[in-house]
Amino acid sequence: MKFVGCFALMACIIAATCAADPPQQQIKDPQVHVNGGGSRKDGFNVNADVRKNVWESQNGKHSVDLTGGYSQHLGGPYGNSRPDYRGGGVYTYRF
Repeated sequence: MKFVGCFALMACIIAATCAADPPQQQIKDPQVHVNGGGSRKDGFNVNADVRKNVWESQNGKHSVDLTGGYSQHLGGPYGNSRPDYRGGGVYTYRF
């Protein structure tokens, strides 16, 4: 009987906790793109880009994303290039 009472109490606590939380905005995962290619003779290209939504209006028409990236050429007859790092922001308005 004690088990049933404890189970009922836990069920009530969990239900009250779930009902009390306001709905949260959906957190979007970052978009990650990585690619590369080449050959031993000509060298290899490496590229990685990331885009993450950091803000979106309640009606979904406005959003702001941050971007970042890295690229470099490795090996080949001219050796390694200097790494290229980049970053930026994107504002989007949906009609």
